[in-house]
Amino acid sequence: MRTTPVLTTAALAGIALSLTACSAAEESPSAGTTSNAAADTTVSSAPTPAAEPTSAAVAPVEDILAGERQTLIHISEDDKDWSATYEGPIAIGDGTDDGARFRLVPAKGDQYLIEALRAREEGGRWCVRADTRDEPVSVGTVKCAENETTLFRITPTGEKDDKGRPTHVISNEKYGAVQVRNDGSALYIQELGDGGGRGNYSFVDRGPVE
Repeated sequence: MRTTPVLTTAALAGIALSLTACSAAEESPSAGTTSNAAADTTVSSAPTPAAEPTSAAVAPVEDILAGERQTLIHISEDDKDWSATYEGPIAIGDGTDDGARFRLVPAKGDQYLIEALRAREEGGRWCVRADTRDEPVSVGTVKCAENETTLFRITPTGEKDDKGRPTHVISNEKYGAVQVRNDGSALYIQELGDGGGRGNYSFVDRGPVE
């Protein structure tokens, strides 16, 4: 006569506990998996480096020559700049005063008026001129109008100043090139001799004309 095995209450409880433990082991990640997940979380939360700042854009010399920008007229030989005085003459300075800003205004025959942007008590627009009252001819200002004393040619030299800006010769068709005295003290206008002259100029952008 066969005897059917009978499971006691204690045995059944033990089997249930074993099954629960196996299920929990299958659902829980291993220690190694937990470590990798933490590492992945650390990497993904790292901040993205900020982009390097860029310098403000500088207008090309073509925009300055089109009369669209204010400019310093920089003397490349002396690292100085033109400056329009209240009294009229164009002096030489360090480029920080309000007389140092000019506008190159295209005019007839591929020439330019050089407008001084320093305000004058007399009002109106004032332009650079060949002042024939002095000998040699000096550089001053007068109310803007196109004539033989106020029209200048601006000719590239094919060279650059120490900041990499193209240099130019500025000349009046009748009286000659705008040159700088050997001691750097003043500007004057004279025909260039065989040895050339002392007066190469670059243009430093100072923003749009207001």
